[in-house]
Amino acid sequence: MTEMQYNNASADSKAMCMPQDQQNPDIKLIEHWSSPLYKGDMPPGDRFLMSVVDRRDSNGQLFVDVGGEDGDIDNILTASFEISNLPGSRDHTQVLHLHISDDELGMTIFKQGDRYILRPETGMTIRPTVLPNGERAFILGAEQ
Repeated sequence: MTEMQYNNASADSKAMCMPQDQQNPDIKLIEHWSSPLYKGDMPPGDRFLMSVVDRRDSNGQLFVDVGGEDGDIDNILTASFEISNLPGSRDHTQVLHLHISDDELGMTIFKQGDRYILRPETGMTIRPTVLPNGERAFILGAEQ
């Protein structure tokens, strides 16, 4: 999305699931990490918008939203980072939240030493799958 398109976009497209109190989000147009834009050899493809909302000074959180250049607010990847604690523990640790929507978390990932603890949120499941290249992976989604 060009700056002119961004300025003319709807409020919903601009928001990209960002917290409502963000005045000046840092939004950049991005492509595949190995595209010609970054001196890579991957053929040009879809372009995306990446937004960073820095709330570290006010509450210690950092939000990152990534969505298609088309502004489809139903297809945005949102992650937030903070320091919290593993439930039942008083030890502070790094935490990553994957958001399903503005007000719904899909999964919380806790850092514990050299490991990561994955906790699907209430109503979410993790199911195994196989990627097109044969690698194993997992799908996070709402219980069905």
